[in-house]
Amino acid sequence: MQKKLLALAVAGALAPAAAMAQSTVEIYGRANLSIDSWKADGSTAGTAADYKRRTRVVDSGSRLGFRVNEGLGGGMRAFVVMETGVNIDNGNDTGQSGVTNTSTGTWASRDSYVGVGGGWGDVRFGRQSIWWSNGVIAQTGANYINTAADGVINDPGLLAIPVARQSNTVSYNSPTFGGFNASLSYSPGSESAGAAANTDASVWGITGRYTSGALRAQFDWARNKSASPTTGDRPSVTGTKVGVGWAYAPGSQISAVIGRYQNDNVAALAGYTTGGEDLKQNFWMLNWEHMIGPWQLLAQYYQNAKVKGLTDDSNTRAKAYTLAGKYYLSKRTGVYLSYTTVRNEARQFADASGGGFSSAGSGGIPVGSAGADVKVWGVGVMHNF
Repeated sequence: MQKKLLALAVAGALAPAAAMAQSTVEIYGRANLSIDSWKADGSTAGTAADYKRRTRVVDSGSRLGFRVNEGLGGGMRAFVVMETGVNIDNGNDTGQSGVTNTSTGTWASRDSYVGVGGGWGDVRFGRQSIWWSNGVIAQTGANYINTAADGVINDPGLLAIPVARQSNTVSYNSPTFGGFNASLSYSPGSESAGAAANTDASVWGITGRYTSGALRAQFDWARNKSASPTTGDRPSVTGTKVGVGWAYAPGSQISAVIGRYQNDNVAALAGYTTGGEDLKQNFWMLNWEHMIGPWQLLAQYYQNAKVKGLTDDSNTRAKAYTLAGKYYLSKRTGVYLSYTTVRNEARQFADASGGGFSSAGSGGIPVGSAGADVKVWGVGVMHNF
């Protein structure tokens, strides 16, 4: 992907020559828009809870970013990343559903941080992704088309995920040894929000990555603890997943991800829980990416198990799959056709809702539409710069 590099003098003309340093600023981004046909029907509650088919022109994760690097000498460097989501379809700061979309509209709305590093790794402060990314193991929805079955990993319906893109985070990122590197992340959660009362909320995350030849692997674990309540037990959400991929040809791989969601001391939800239960749910996903000349073929399948811990765990599963094809007009520009469906059992309401992709809202279809099946056709253009 072609980049634009701008060499900028950090010190001004009034600074002594000995104090002058030099940094590079890289401008990069993505424009990704499609025309989609979206609907969610078959709700257990009946047609009144369905979402009728609608045609939409939708922005799927477009962004503008800046990367700054400065050599400090002695093998040390300083760096800044500031990435902002943009809605090229309508120019506003909301998602397709017309509700606030935390991925767009304000500076540094996506991963953005400042840090220092060297041969020992680096430390970063700012807004960072924890747990939810699958890295090189599966990039279909994240980097290739508009949305995909892997989006359901982060919107499984009845259970919550621990964290996604987290503000006020500090992380240590190790150097790569023998193909392995790792990240340890911490966020004080609500303590950093300026609340008048003292709180003890926190988010912890660990990610390990391994690449050796055709083999790729990634491990993610995160725990989000809510502030201790005045009465009762402390709620927490934990997620664990492991992915393994095999790159059998250039631009082609087959991979799998397995994992578990765990929600402890959950709040009451009518028809499901009375509150205070510990719930668990396993999931798995298969991912296929294949290049044939300028063509890229993509397929995914996701499935989760019954939610354990409920008095009645029946009909709480979901399945999702994606079939897509992309044609690269150049190294940076491609056109694609995609189809994704999420099939919910009668008491489940999973969706692919990240980035405002669901027309039901930023949180996907609600509990009142449980049992609805989501279907999305899309034809789009993506350009990376």
